[in-house]
This record gives sequence, C-alpha cells and structure tokens, in this order.
Amino acid sequence: MVLGASGGLGASTWAAALARRLSLHLGECVLVDADVGGGGLDMTCGTEHVPGLRWPDLARLRGTTSCSRLIAALPHGEVPVLSAAGRRGEVSESVVLDVLASMRGVVPVVVDVPARASLAGQLGGSADVVHVVSGLRARQLADTEALLSELVAAPGSLLGVVTRSEVKATRELEEVIEHLGVPHLAHLTDDSRVRRDGERGEWPGLRGALRDSADRVVLDLLEPRVEVA
Repeated sequence: MVLGASGGLGASTWAAALARRLSLHLGECVLVDADVGGGGLDMTCGTEHVPGLRWPDLARLRGTTSCSRLIAALPHGEVPVLSAAGRRGEVSESVVLDVLASMRGVVPVVVDVPARASLAGQLGGSADVVHVVSGLRARQLADTEALLSELVAAPGSLLGVVTRSEVKATRELEEVIEHLGVPHLAHLTDDSRVRRDGERGEWPGLRGALRDSADRVVLDLLEPRVEVA
C-alpha cells in the first residue's frame, strides 16, 4: 500500500514504479487505484485510452470473484491497472475490499490509497507492506506525523517512509527520519525526465533514478523470500 502524506508528492508515480519492478522480478503484479472516484492512475500510467474494466464496471460486484478473469479484463500497460479513469459511478468500499480480497494471495498487488480516505485504515490493517511518501517541508512533515499516528499497520507488516524533495538528501534528513521513528526506504528528488515521460504517456520509472530507487526497494523486500526459497 502506498500513501502520500501530502498532495503532489508523486505517490501514484511511486506506486506505478514499484508495480513495474515487482512485475519484472516476480513475473506479475497488479496496480490498483483506491481512489474509486478519480482518474489519476490511468493518466499517470498513460493507459486512459486502453480498453478494459474500470471501477464503475465493478460497482455491482458482490463477494470475491475469479482473480484470473478479473485481471485479464483490466487495461494492460506495463502491468494491469484498475482505476476509475475519471468515470463517475457509485462504488462502495465493500466492492474495493472484495476485489482486493479476490487478488490477495494470488497475485502481487500495489494499491495507491488517498491518505485521508476512510479505506486507508482498513487496507493498512491487511497490507503486507506500507509506504508513506513524505515531503520535507515543515507542513509536509506535520502531515506525515499525523498520518503515521493514525495509521494502524497489520502485525508483522513492513512500514516505511519514502521522502521526496527538490534536492538530494542532506544530513538534516537523517534527523528527520530519526524523529519519525520508521524505516527510511528511499529518497526521491525532482526529476524532469519523469515529468517528460508522463507527458508522452509513458509508464513511470522505466528508466533513470526513479527506476533504480524502486528496484532497490523491491529487491530489499524480496531478499528474505529468496533466502528462504
């Protein structure tokens, strides 16, 4: 689960980059936008024109469903994407939970969750990994602290912070992370390449620093599983 503690930090971009790297290392992954009334992920990933099911098409779903059939019907970019694509329709929280339950344990899923959505608490309690994307300005850090104080992660889950700023990490960043009291996973700086790729309709993180950061985080996550295997 990926949450942006403040608006405009690129949490959706980070979620998309993670999903792509997970797909490459594990063979499959699904990217889900928990903002059922928005269209952010379709636009972020350049899949707004790709045919397939969106959240409004699933509004009447009740209970779990076939994961393979559902994934096959989704728009496919670098990975299958489930979002609302700007289409209006009443989609209940129970539908979102049922869809994610259908996928859980079958396929890796990255869920992009609005931090202040009521779903955040429910999903945080079942997520294996939670990434909070945080800015480093005073107000942004206050947002992060507030979110971390409210967030209830599942026992045994991995909770960490991904920081974002205009410049590279400084010594002050270490003090900030120590104050927040959670693991620091990565630091992202503004990258004109990411914006340029987005304008071209390309998937985030296919190249450059964003890809490398996402890859390091994914490999760190998967390393214990590799050792066990």
